[in-house]
Amino acid sequence: MGTKNTDALGPTLTVTTEPADPSGGDAVTATAVLVNDCPFPLRGTVLYLVDPGATTAARTIPLGDLRRGAKVTRSWRTSMPADVAGDVAFTAHALFDVDGRSADCARAAKTVTVPYEPNGVRDPYKPFDTTATTEGARFGQFGSQLVIWAGGRDLSGGTDEKGGILLPGAAAASSVAQVKTVSLTGSDNPTAKYGIAVANDLTAPAKGGYAVLTMSKSYGVEFMTDSDGDGHLDTWAGGGASAHPAWLRLVRSGTTYTAYSTTNGLAWTEIASATVPSANGTLDAGVVASAVNLNYPGTTVRAVFDHFTVEES
Repeated sequence: MGTKNTDALGPTLTVTTEPADPSGGDAVTATAVLVNDCPFPLRGTVLYLVDPGATTAARTIPLGDLRRGAKVTRSWRTSMPADVAGDVAFTAHALFDVDGRSADCARAAKTVTVPYEPNGVRDPYKPFDTTATTEGARFGQFGSQLVIWAGGRDLSGGTDEKGGILLPGAAAASSVAQVKTVSLTGSDNPTAKYGIAVANDLTAPAKGGYAVLTMSKSYGVEFMTDSDGDGHLDTWAGGGASAHPAWLRLVRSGTTYTAYSTTNGLAWTEIASATVPSANGTLDAGVVASAVNLNYPGTTVRAVFDHFTVEES
């Protein structure tokens, strides 16, 4: 926890909160302090104060010109999101000109880390578990994030052990399933993986239409499909470097699936296309995770996903 000035060459900007360690739903007073300790004045300075999870500023404050040594303090009333886990940031940005010729900025954030704890998922999401472990998979939902704690031997190679959260019948004949894979923690197993899955029935892949697109802990993207409808993934494409977070996209056009990935949510790279003849009607779509502990017995992972969507294309 604490404040972080992410521009070491610019003026000093800090953010603090009261209370210092807020919990979900707490009212919070956040305070930004900007000190111009640069050897030049800051021209036309504007301070932006941003709430947790927001994409626009809660307050925009014109500060004008700030001489060397000037100090400005501004506070804003906000709150911790009630349904939240992971890193929650209260952020300040300062934009300014240098000698009226070039623009620059400083940014700081007070980050509060809220532990992820299994709390189940809410409709329309449905959890499922094929990990064949005594404890079984566990699940959580925090705002736009979905979380799976799972073991499991693998998703391929004759096994199909995973924990998952699905949207029944969400993937139409022309549809796009997309998710941000945020983090995969809890095990040093480099082959653990998490991502998107679709099937006629995700709780029973032998009913056909089965495909998954995952990001592994260390070995990059994996796009796997069931070419003969027996419930086992038997085609593979992918590889490369792993990225956490990353975005995964699985596009369905009838019985053809095309997989994409990106690290920035903007420039998508096509991984491969595959035909799954057994895909029929509307499919289940969901997010899945497996510890891939076939060679790492007893391992588990915590997989965090954000902004999972399934839309007609």
